[in-house]
Amino acid sequence: MELRILSREAVERYEPEGVEICISITDPAAPAAELSLGFAAILRVAFSDIVAIESPADVLFAPAHAAAIVAFVEEWRHAERLVVHCHVGVSRSPGVALGLCDRLGWPAAALEESYPFWNRWVRQVLVSHA
Repeated sequence: MELRILSREAVERYEPEGVEICISITDPAAPAAELSLGFAAILRVAFSDIVAIESPADVLFAPAHAAAIVAFVEEWRHAERLVVHCHVGVSRSPGVALGLCDRLGWPAAALEESYPFWNRWVRQVLVSHA
């Protein structure tokens, strides 16, 4: 499966080709992204771009988020492309993508190089708790 990481702005303009699925990551208080009806399936998750709770409004990426993401990807293993997006597309979405690479044996080196600011907590939880 091919991975594509996008920002919210880019994904709201994106039109899938073929069988594509999307993991849509938003801030807990933000409205959902407006995504193309061309996606075969969409998983929406909301959590803060943090590595530890700092305020009562924060939502830390948790094992339940990881389990939902892994189950979604497993259900759609036949998809041609997985699009993962968050607000800017540099921290949470690459963290999710890299965690999936680690769990599923997909190559990760190019993603690590392209997205050096990936969220380490998200990747760690996805690898160890789903």
